[in-house]
Formats: sequence, C-alpha cells, structure tokens
Amino acid sequence: MSLISASCQSDAESTTTPTAVIRKKLVLEGIPSASGIERVGDQYYVIGDDSPYLFTLDKNFKVVNKVQLFEASSVVEGRIPKPVKPDLEAITLVTLEGGQPCLLIVGSGATQPRNTGFLVPVTRSGLGKPITIDLTPLYDQLRANKAVTGQAALNIEGLAADEEYLYLLQRYAPGGQNVLITYNMESITPYLLGQEKAPKPSEVKNWALPDISQIKTGFSGMTTALGGRMLFTASAEETPNAVLDGEIYGSLVGLLQAHPHDTEGPAKPQVAVPITEQDGTLYKSKIESICISGQDRSDLTAVCVADNDNGFSELVVVKFSW
Repeated sequence: MSLISASCQSDAESTTTPTAVIRKKLVLEGIPSASGIERVGDQYYVIGDDSPYLFTLDKNFKVVNKVQLFEASSVVEGRIPKPVKPDLEAITLVTLEGGQPCLLIVGSGATQPRNTGFLVPVTRSGLGKPITIDLTPLYDQLRANKAVTGQAALNIEGLAADEEYLYLLQRYAPGGQNVLITYNMESITPYLLGQEKAPKPSEVKNWALPDISQIKTGFSGMTTALGGRMLFTASAEETPNAVLDGEIYGSLVGLLQAHPHDTEGPAKPQVAVPITEQDGTLYKSKIESICISGQDRSDLTAVCVADNDNGFSELVVVKFSW
C-alpha cells in the first residue's frame, strides 16, 4: 500500500505526526447519497446529491426533520435518476442582509440540471421556505475560466463562508485541477438574493494535493477552522471525468490557508493526511463533506458524511490531530 501524505506544519516546534482516525461510524438510514453536512448549534443539516430533501439531525445524529427543497419529477426507490438529478454537493451557513442566517446549498454545475442552488432561512422556530437560485450565470463564468476548469468540466464539490468571503471548491478531474474559488460576500450576496448579476471571483487559486495509493485526490468538502484556515476533505477516485463514478481508494483531510501568499505554481496545504480506521488501514469510502464539532490549537473532532455512489450513506466522526 503506497501512501503519500503532505504534512507541512505551521508550528515549527511541533513534532506530532498528523493523524485522522475514525472514532465512530453509523449508517444514515433514509438519507440517500449524502453529499453535504453543516452544523448549526446542536443540529446537523444533511443533503444528498440525488435527494429532494434537506435533512435535520439532532446531536445524536438521529433524523428529526426533513424539508422538501424542490418537486422531483422522477424518484426511484427514494433517489432521483442520475441523468436528471440536481447533484446537490455542498452546504454552508451564510449570513445575508439584515443578519438573516441561511443555509446555502449548491449543485455541482457538471451538467445543466446541476446548475441549481437553494437558500433556506434558519430561524428560532426551524427552517423557513427554501428559495431557489439559478446558478447558471455564475457557473457559466466559471466554465469559461480555464484557471478554474482547465480542460475538464466544472464540478463544484465544496462550499464554505466566513464574514468576508464565500469559498467554492472545484474538484480535480483528468485535464483539470483542484481549485479554491473566492468571492467577496458583499459582491456575491446581491446575486444570491436575485438583485444583481453574477460577480467575478476575487481570487482563483490552484492547489496541489497529495495522492492516495498513487491515485490523484480531488477536493470533496470544506469548512472554516480556527486561525483563518480551511478544513478540507479530498478523495481518490479513479474516474475519467466529473460525471462518471469510479473505484474509490480513500479520503484525506487537511488544513489550508484560504488566502495564501502569492507563489508560483499551485499552493500546498499546511497539512494533509489520509483518513484511517482505528486499526490504521485506509478508510475506503468517499468522504463528501465535513463540519467541526469541536476544535483546539492542534486537534479537532470533525463530523463527515460519506457516499459510495450506490445510495448508501454513512456518517463518520474523525479525530484529526497535527
């Protein structure tokens, strides 16, 4: 088994070997193809890439509610068929005008049906009515930008936000690259609310990620972490493009600076390490998304969702130390 792990420590005195070990796993019954997770208070919100619902989980990871995001014209055994699925891939909490917190959900943009997003208000009494967003103008700009797509298709797999910026992750596919796309919140918010045209990114940065078992890894999820850093996940999948599924060799987790110093060539994460089972073997599922349940200076506990492209969804709790 060949593993290549990037591990560039920001703390010069640290001699700890980075690890990412699974502490708990459970099947997410009733949630097909989990693709995104976000934590708000004591609740977790989960989406599936072929499901019309936004699911609410309590602190014990039990499904306590679901909100229908859209009417699905075709559902087979709880799943929307691949050619017409919206491929909802990422979710994050944003604060819009007036201080209203909303869950922002986006499709991957890999095909025309995948150009849709949603804003779901988060209120004290629960989730509000979903608002549909046409992401076509925004995604058309990104498709035309070869610094984003290279020779591959657009495939947005990660999403995160802080007070100033909204971040999108373009996933690697043959002919393309792993890219962090940054928007100023003050420019993207009017677009999300349907008030202005799609803005241009404030920054587009190519990232070099480590391989797993000699297979290139692609961004799959992201969330904000302490110290202006981003916690990200990536997975190694042997696939020819952004649409077809392939064999999964493993997943990794790491930290990167959202606004790295200008350097020639791709930026590199501060640390990245494969996710393992407790016995040290590689976790062979595809981690799709990540959020943080607790963090300190040099370790954190993360809650992830995984999907093996067969409709089976798993929730995974990971202890990440560096």
